[in-house]
Amino acid sequence: MSKKMRMLQILNLWRLIPAYLIVCVSNNKAIIFEEIQHWKKCTRRTEKSGFDIFSSLMLELKEYRTLLQYRLGGGYSKLLLKMLFPGMDTLYINTLEIGPRLFIQHGFATNISAKRIGSDCWINQQVTIGYTFDSEPPVIGNGVRISAGAKVLGQIEIGDNAIIAANAAVVKSVAENMVVGGVPAKIIGENSKHKLFVGENQGSFQ
Repeated sequence: MSKKMRMLQILNLWRLIPAYLIVCVSNNKAIIFEEIQHWKKCTRRTEKSGFDIFSSLMLELKEYRTLLQYRLGGGYSKLLLKMLFPGMDTLYINTLEIGPRLFIQHGFATNISAKRIGSDCWINQQVTIGYTFDSEPPVIGNGVRISAGAKVLGQIEIGDNAIIAANAAVVKSVAENMVVGGVPAKIIGENSKHKLFVGENQGSFQ
């Protein structure tokens, strides 16, 4: 941890310690701690201890604060965390089921309103996942990357390890490992080198 970050940590212990204790007693603490390590990897942080990583994320990334608030669910714990560490005002997460290790890069002006989202997904800024005239929003598989400015709309499914290019408008289902782009989005390639999800259950998200 840099000297600057260490000083910030010390000055903010009065709110970091209560926030960390909230995580430690949460019913979702296993996913939260796993996600802390995942965000360390994605943001290339060098802190060693779990508390130091947590501190740097909370002090520097409002996107992470918003995701943590989502993981806590409802109740007084979430309310207290919001008071201690307000999230990002323009990042909205309105999805009932999100798998582990979601990473939100930047997150400005992003609305995540999927039916459900798998594990190991990556979502950038100014992304909209939501409804059209259909009764249901999209289902996002595992390891899906949705790039800046993309729109994923309607009752569609995005397969595992698909990549949605920047500013794409996706209104039809996308098969796994496909790269789509354009308005409306069309297949522009296949993802063979940048798979975020690799595991025994690959391709089985339903």
